[in-house]
Amino acid sequence: MKTDREKLRLLLARRAYKQDSHFKTPSKIVDAYFDFLEISLKHTGVELAGDLLFQEIKDLDICALGGPGHGILSVICRAAFLKEIGVFYIRESSKIVGDLHDPRWLESRIKAGDKVALAADVVLSGSLVIRAIEEVMQFGGQIMKIVILLDSQDGDGVERIRRFLATNMMDVSVTVLFTRDEILGR
Repeated sequence: MKTDREKLRLLLARRAYKQDSHFKTPSKIVDAYFDFLEISLKHTGVELAGDLLFQEIKDLDICALGGPGHGILSVICRAAFLKEIGVFYIRESSKIVGDLHDPRWLESRIKAGDKVALAADVVLSGSLVIRAIEEVMQFGGQIMKIVILLDSQDGDGVERIRRFLATNMMDVSVTVLFTRDEILGR
């Protein structure tokens, strides 16, 4: 019988991995990539990834779970629901509707001093996660853990995230659930 982790690995390999294509990332164009929306917009993918993410945060003393962009939001919601905590996300651009005196990149009800965790779907350069860390820092939140579902190994993104944390003297655990090589069986 396959574990949830193995089921998600196979799902990522079968549905999310795209090759012989052109995909624009925040830092470059790649010819093979993982389209996490193929996972996060389907019930089975949300359940499997959300449950694995929950396992990573279940023992943390946090009040919210969030991450950059919309691709992982359904998975974050699943894990947060299981832990019975709040959700936040980092917008791709500043909020352009609503209170003109309150533009924001971080959409949340967390407040300064709250302990939170971050989750990311696919990391290439790490720039979106680093931006999310900066936004949470500016908001006054304390990051307890960062969970990366998939390291594309298409750049030094995970290492860049760890260097950024060290440079800012943040003692934050960074966990990678899958690597590209592991997904593709290399």
